[in-house]
Amino acid sequence: MKFKKTICKVILCILVVLAISSIVRNTIKNKKVVNENPIKNVSVIQTKLTSLNTSVDYSGKLVIDKQISISPKSPGKIDSLNVKEGSSVKNGEVLFTLNSDSLKAQLEQQEASIASANANLERTKSSEISQQILQAQQTIKSSQINYDDSKSNYDKMQKLYSAGAVAKQDLDASKTKLDTASAALDSAKQNLNLIQQKIGPESVKVAQAQVSQTEAGIKSIQTQIEDNTIRSPISGIVSSLNIHQGEISPTGQPSLVVMDLSSLVAEITVPDKMLSKIKINQSLSATIPALSNKKLTGKVTNISSDIDSKTMEYTVKIKISGSDNSLKPGMFCKISLPDESKNNIITVPNQAIKIENGVSYLYTVKNKKVQKISVNTGLSNDEITEIISPQIHPGDNIIPEGQTFLNDGDKVKIIN
Repeated sequence: MKFKKTICKVILCILVVLAISSIVRNTIKNKKVVNENPIKNVSVIQTKLTSLNTSVDYSGKLVIDKQISISPKSPGKIDSLNVKEGSSVKNGEVLFTLNSDSLKAQLEQQEASIASANANLERTKSSEISQQILQAQQTIKSSQINYDDSKSNYDKMQKLYSAGAVAKQDLDASKTKLDTASAALDSAKQNLNLIQQKIGPESVKVAQAQVSQTEAGIKSIQTQIEDNTIRSPISGIVSSLNIHQGEISPTGQPSLVVMDLSSLVAEITVPDKMLSKIKINQSLSATIPALSNKKLTGKVTNISSDIDSKTMEYTVKIKISGSDNSLKPGMFCKISLPDESKNNIITVPNQAIKIENGVSYLYTVKNKKVQKISVNTGLSNDEITEIISPQIHPGDNIIPEGQTFLNDGDKVKIIN
């Protein structure tokens, strides 16, 4: 009886184990069936025909396009120095002055001389000889009028005599009158010449020349004094200073150099194949790596006409707009130049392309299922890439992200 009970217990345990195993097996099988074909939610974008432009970066550096070396016209002792290296200056601001004591003394002498010269001129103008000159000049004018009338009358008589309208006696009389008038005019001119020769150094002309000469001397000294005040011809920064107060200004080098920071340009060199893609006043993008890749806009101001014999490239200058004090000469920069361009091509965002073992794939949605399609790519920039494939058409639904969690043939639901 005990044996039979034991057998029954064993059989009962086996049945329980089999029942539990069956339940577990069915549960796992049902889960697999559920997990084999889950419907996943995806977002899609549609392919479309667009234009694509690419660019190429060229490295260069920022340089000052406008800087001026400043020196006085004549060397002299530095009387005052108003700037130091690195100072900001404005157009017309006084940079330094030279000592002008000796010039000011000369100016005082010339100013005293002009008073004397003017007094001498007034005396000469009011002298008796001046009155004689005036009378002689009036006599010349009167004699000239008489001569002109006699000449006109004689010419008319000649024509009448030739036509037989007057007698020879009338012609001779008009000739005598002309000769008399001519002699009177010559006499008046000689008389004026004799009077002017008698005047000598006291003549009005000489006195006037003395006044003019003294005035010119004053103006010259005033100009020299003004030239001893050295002003900045531009606004900018003093980049080099070679003078000190109390010293004599140097002659072999500039006293100082002012550079215009607003004239910063980026200089790059490009091969000849790029010349057809750029032109004067063209806007370009500039990046300054030293300023956390700061983006600025530049405009082409100059393209060299001669190629560099060493690099076999051309120099291009780009004026940087919107520059501020953060930009410094010598900083490196990157200038983006237009390269290639295509129109009416299929493009997708770069992140929509998944590369596996060197092959590019797009994940598309057709008939509510994922289709993994290998494609060729063409032009590309930082945002989009050209797709070359007979299986991809405008308007196709493309999965732009999350491809790692998808497989070819998966059922999906478009949620956007």
